[in-house]
Amino acid sequence: MTGPAQLATFLVGGHEYALDIMRIKEIIVPLGITPVPRAPAFLEGVIELRGAIIPVVDLRKRFDVPAPAPSRATKYIIVAIDRSIVGLVVDAVGEVVRPAAGELRPPPPLVSSDGPSPFAAVCRHGGRLIMVLDLDRVLTSREKLTLSGMSA
Repeated sequence: MTGPAQLATFLVGGHEYALDIMRIKEIIVPLGITPVPRAPAFLEGVIELRGAIIPVVDLRKRFDVPAPAPSRATKYIIVAIDRSIVGLVVDAVGEVVRPAAGELRPPPPLVSSDGPSPFAAVCRHGGRLIMVLDLDRVLTSREKLTLSGMSA
């Protein structure tokens, strides 16, 4: 199984995850989130970053893990999902991993009422198992439509 040349790792709820480094626009310290009235549950609110209004999704809620109090390690990973720029709240950002041949494996089949698994692979690296996020499946089609409507 071939995959990204480099993965950026991050922590959510005490577990290590990764995503293709090429999908990351930037990593920023948390900005004040403005709640959006009647916004869908997956959306924390919006931030303003250099004049752009960016919706923010808390991966801790997405993965159904408790969110610790914000700390100096808390970061927003700014990524592109479809045609929307989105901020992902993570507990901490880790290292850059370059998976060697054979370190990426298909993810285990996961049964979820919310649709397909949001994971593209499992990376076995340095004695650790790291779930690799598929950014295109983190949000459902309906949620992506909601986001594209916000930025229009």
